[in-house]
Amino acid sequence: MNGLRDRDFVNVVSELSYWQERFNGGSMMGDSFRNDCAPVIKLACDIYLRDPRGSRNARLTDLHAHLPPAQSKNSADVAAQIAELCWDRLGEDPNPAVPELQ
Repeated sequence: MNGLRDRDFVNVVSELSYWQERFNGGSMMGDSFRNDCAPVIKLACDIYLRDPRGSRNARLTDLHAHLPPAQSKNSADVAAQIAELCWDRLGEDPNPAVPELQ
């Protein structure tokens, strides 16, 4: 295997655990992980799986289309920030190449 993340598979439970740790540590917005963050992370994972090489703008459009319509602009902005963090993590190389010293 070449060390790249399999873009056809996302372990949503693992992602939720990762982000819950960040939330518990105070590095994420929201009043409740379960109510504010987890639904957005699940949706972000779903959007990522449907098009792992999709553009950020297309993903954000899809995200906003699936957010509850009653959400305020502020809530939608926070959801977008959470989703973007998730997409950044999903798209990163877990084993980045280390340049050789010469």
